[in-house]
Amino acid sequence: MMKEQQKPLNLKRAAGIAGVSPDTITRWCKRYCIGKQLHPNAPWRVDPKGLSIVMSGDGKALAAYLSSAGMEDEARPPH
Repeated sequence: MMKEQQKPLNLKRAAGIAGVSPDTITRWCKRYCIGKQLHPNAPWRVDPKGLSIVMSGDGKALAAYLSSAGMEDEARPPH
């Protein structure tokens, strides 16, 4: 049985979970490819799994996450 995928978070909810500002979440979405916009003016949709990986600072986990999504060359490792 497949595990159900978690629903994307909006910026405000993701910021509350991470304890940072929505602007920081936007930067993380762009830098680490953990979120997307359906078009340039659309709200960001943040992947909860990607958010937790970036929050942990685990570069290897982020690389595996991006690799599974086919985006391994898109992001920089977390600080």
